[in-house]
Amino acid sequence: MFENIDSTFYQALCFLAAGAAFGLCYELLRFIRMLFRHHAVVVFIEDTLFFTVCGFVSFIIALWVGIGYFRIYYIAFEVLGASLYFLTVGRLLNSVLRHAVKGLKRCLYAFYKKIGPRLAVLFVPYAGKIKAWFSNIAENLIKPLFNRKKHLKSTEEMLYNNKVHSSVQLNKGGEGRGVIKAQIRKKT
Repeated sequence: MFENIDSTFYQALCFLAAGAAFGLCYELLRFIRMLFRHHAVVVFIEDTLFFTVCGFVSFIIALWVGIGYFRIYYIAFEVLGASLYFLTVGRLLNSVLRHAVKGLKRCLYAFYKKIGPRLAVLFVPYAGKIKAWFSNIAENLIKPLFNRKKHLKSTEEMLYNNKVHSSVQLNKGGEGRGVIKAQIRKKT
């Protein structure tokens, strides 16, 4: 099956535009990363999700534009479109975004300096109540785990209470006077 050169050119332009659009969408992630610090794991997860969505959208576009066929030059034109975007408009937009983020951070810091103490006065009493509530929940859930009874061992062995306090003096054998020996035998 031979295709018309016009439809091939149209498909190539669609994927060139899609690559540029994906580059523009990636600028939003760049802006968020410039504004707020991200851990490397979070960056990895964001990039993985972004490229997964890009792959899915590329597949949908390929089915729509290619009428059910997928060709390798679709990916090539998509990469070319993203590269052209990052080398031209992306560079300009990135420098503008850096200056905008610096100004926005200054404004947010000044706003926080003026409003932060007032917000702290409002929310500190509630924070104490919420902290007490969460600590009660944690205490009720975790405390029973530590207070479980330990089952007896199935073999015969000697158990020692090895908690030797500083006030207990050691005997010649290296045991303190406060150490309790016990031989436990399992009943059969």
